[in-house]
Amino acid sequence: RDMRSLILGAILVGVVVANSVLTHSGDANFCCYYFHNASASMFSHHYYQHYEQTTRCQYIIDVKDPDLRDNCDLALCIKNLNLDIGDFININHRDIQVQYRGTKTPSYPIRIWDHKVTFWFSSDTYDKAEKANWAISYKCLKRGEDHDLCNVCDDLNEKAVLPQSEKEHWYRIWY
Repeated sequence: RDMRSLILGAILVGVVVANSVLTHSGDANFCCYYFHNASASMFSHHYYQHYEQTTRCQYIIDVKDPDLRDNCDLALCIKNLNLDIGDFININHRDIQVQYRGTKTPSYPIRIWDHKVTFWFSSDTYDKAEKANWAISYKCLKRGEDHDLCNVCDDLNEKAVLPQSEKEHWYRIWY
């Protein structure tokens, strides 16, 4: 009986995730987001001030486009990582794990040889910096073609601008 409930719950979650481009669950302190489109930019909440303390958010990127699903490598582009001293972002994939922590955060692009990756953002209870924020974009690159990752990221980072008045839609979807 417990196994049947677990399987039915997993199927229900799978159906809900498969039917949405972006899903948010939770409050500002714990959240989970799903991105299924070929390109997007994501910004920390309260981007122009300081993200909230004790926030844990998981971002799941899984490109669902049938033309790209098995023919896509992700380029992760870091526009800025102004993390407070005890905060971090973990990027997790079966082949690569990268952690950005505190104020020592390089901004080089990462190529993931797959159409899906997850990353976690975590902030602690202590704010030292007056402002803290981050912006990360990704783009699905067709396999078998040469791509200049730096130019791809420069183009995405140029587009990744969040209007100061924006309070609800902290992400931008690019087609």
